[in-house]
Amino acid sequence: MTQSAPSPAICVVLAVFRPVPEHLKAQLMSIAAQSHPPEQVVMVIADRESGPLATTLAQEAGLRFDLVEPTQSLDSVRAFEAGLSRALDVTSEGDLIALSDQDDIWHDTRLARGVAALRDPDVMLAHSDARLVDAQGAQRQPSMFAFEKRHPNPGLRGLLYRNNITGMTATFRRELVALALPFPPQSGVHYYHDLWLGLLAAATGRVALITDPLVDYRQHDANAIGAVDRTGQGGRPARSRLDMQWMRREAAGYGLARYLGRSVQARVAQAVAVGSIPAAQVDMAALRPYLRRRSVGTAHFMDALKYGLRGRFSPARMAVGQGITCVGRQVWALRKAMGEGLYQRLDAFDQRLYSMSPGVEPPHLDLTGQPERDGHMGAPTGAAQDAESFVDERKRPSWTPRLEATAPSINVLVPTLNPTEVFAGIATAIDIGIGLAARGYRVRLIACDLPIASLDASRRFVLGRLSNADADAGAQARLSLGCGVMGDGQGSGVSLPSHSDDLFLVTAWWTAHVARDLIAQYGYCQSRPIYLLQDFEPNFYAWGTEFADAMASYDMDVQPVFNTTYLRDYFAQQGFAFADAAAQPLAFRPSIDIDRYASGLRPKRSGPKRLALYGRPEVARNMFPMAVEALALFVRDLDLTPDDIEIVSMGLPHDPVSLPNQVQVSSLGKLPWDDYPDYLLSVDLGLSLMYSPHPSHPPLEMAASGVRVVTNHFGPKDLSRLSGAITSVAPTPEALAEGLAQAWRAGDVAPADRAIDLGALGLTMEDMMTQLATQLSGQIALATMSDVSSGVETSARPNQKAPA
Repeated sequence: MTQSAPSPAICVVLAVFRPVPEHLKAQLMSIAAQSHPPEQVVMVIADRESGPLATTLAQEAGLRFDLVEPTQSLDSVRAFEAGLSRALDVTSEGDLIALSDQDDIWHDTRLARGVAALRDPDVMLAHSDARLVDAQGAQRQPSMFAFEKRHPNPGLRGLLYRNNITGMTATFRRELVALALPFPPQSGVHYYHDLWLGLLAAATGRVALITDPLVDYRQHDANAIGAVDRTGQGGRPARSRLDMQWMRREAAGYGLARYLGRSVQARVAQAVAVGSIPAAQVDMAALRPYLRRRSVGTAHFMDALKYGLRGRFSPARMAVGQGITCVGRQVWALRKAMGEGLYQRLDAFDQRLYSMSPGVEPPHLDLTGQPERDGHMGAPTGAAQDAESFVDERKRPSWTPRLEATAPSINVLVPTLNPTEVFAGIATAIDIGIGLAARGYRVRLIACDLPIASLDASRRFVLGRLSNADADAGAQARLSLGCGVMGDGQGSGVSLPSHSDDLFLVTAWWTAHVARDLIAQYGYCQSRPIYLLQDFEPNFYAWGTEFADAMASYDMDVQPVFNTTYLRDYFAQQGFAFADAAAQPLAFRPSIDIDRYASGLRPKRSGPKRLALYGRPEVARNMFPMAVEALALFVRDLDLTPDDIEIVSMGLPHDPVSLPNQVQVSSLGKLPWDDYPDYLLSVDLGLSLMYSPHPSHPPLEMAASGVRVVTNHFGPKDLSRLSGAITSVAPTPEALAEGLAQAWRAGDVAPADRAIDLGALGLTMEDMMTQLATQLSGQIALATMSDVSSGVETSARPNQKAPA
């Protein structure tokens, strides 16, 4: 009698983020009631607070469980990445792994059906349909696949048009997890873990769909994604227009697909090279359109035709968008290679010739005798140029307010809300908006310069910055997102709901001009914007129009908020009355978690000392050329060799730099945030420059990590007052080299010099926002439940499934 093979053990990975206790309990009970029960459940406490609740409920359900408690809050992708990493540690070869959300309800055969599908050795991942239910568990739709018109078998390339795998229905092999970790990096959340797992499964085997619903997928206001009605019966979304917004959205989608396609290729190739996957098991032919450098989109257009003929218009539209982006990529590259660049170089050569003899240029006519229109820098076109074309378009409002909102908001004007384009200054503005929302005000974040490429990605990014206290205060219900840049980029057809009592918070000099014009044109009652000042922006430009426009923004009637007292004092030194101490302007300190760096133990190292340079060649105020000149003097004067010193550059990637005595500066580029503190603990010396009154973060982070760091002073800025580990010198190569020599000869950094007190730089962000909110109490009304917006196009209310 033949014995059947033993059933594999299953590990369930579940992410917990601010759960509704009754929902989490129901889910854990449904996991415990499986006909094929799991061996254990890995629970990732992504909110850092729900560990005791999850422990109690798992014990009540009789589950064997393992808690993963990260040191910081995690979004959904990073939470499942952490859980899958732990699952690898607690499982063995041949085991299976399943994913679970915190608030669904599993049917009792959910795991057993997954195990059955995976008995086929070619199947790497099995997933199922789901039943959509409301917060109380009552059925809304019997089939998620039918409701969303999902393709049952899209294939490898089809997943990049539209993912049909929902993680909480998926069961897969342990070797798939080993292949998938670590997930490819991303800024914000642009792809989910289930898509990455599905792509690898389709490239190395098969993805199997179980057509029966095996999960009750709970839909409520805290869903991370939620189901989307694509039947046209529940409120069809507005048709896409072929405008700038559409182009950026399609380009972003194609960029993500190309990134993931190439990431799959790299990950699988690595696995084949080390022998963990047989080459015969791999089939990535479907990814070729993303792997070719000169793809013209033919495959995407053919896919669109096939989808269209089958009535699958959603993936057809996405395929068309990717095909158009492919064509646009080639046209753009050809124009750059053969158009502007070629003509400019020919013109430059000709100008040199004419400068030698006869000393002046001839008329520039084409072969027909007409003025050249091929891009010649000095050629007349014969057409008058509109005066408006000379005005910096950033200064002009790119949208039209509709004064129809039921209650006022604080409009935070930022250049962009796309996560990949958000730098520290914009992030600070977003955080202030969140803080004001937590303190009871309606807040609308408006992108003024660049269209929002993906509203979902931007919304997730913003909500991911909420602290637990912000969430508990109801900030997310008072936050909305607005895109003021669509159409032709000049505001054509773009309008945003507004109220005459709206207040503006401006964040860059041109947004101050935008607010001034809006107030003047539309009669807003609040005529004094809040001006978040994070640097002395005129110094970003040569003397000229931009310098003058930036200076003009400081002559407006504004309510200033300064990023550090150093910047406030510099403005005061320049004679700006609003920065005078008598005006009591608000100033806040950098949001640096000093303890994150100061609490780390420095390892004992042998070999050459390590010097870290904050290297950003493209950013003028970080003075990369001067830093290199100073390093060369330092190495030469102390006669250092590679046996004495290792120099690494952190910030932006660049080519290696050769210094005297065969010493090189190697570039690490941008270090992952999680790896950064540990790396600083291995650094002995630092060089971090900023030619600005605003203090950059790296010198403070380095000093707190026990690094002797050299930086430059500027006006009232002198970081050496904050820590004995910081040497602040004049911004000259000689002074910097001497500072490095002193740091080289100094001993270890004392613990007291690592415990940096930032109090001299201003209020904490929380205290500043509390004071600002109090000051605004007489200017703009607090929000009430009846006036909170829930519009789909501009609302930041999430459809967010834990963790947010």
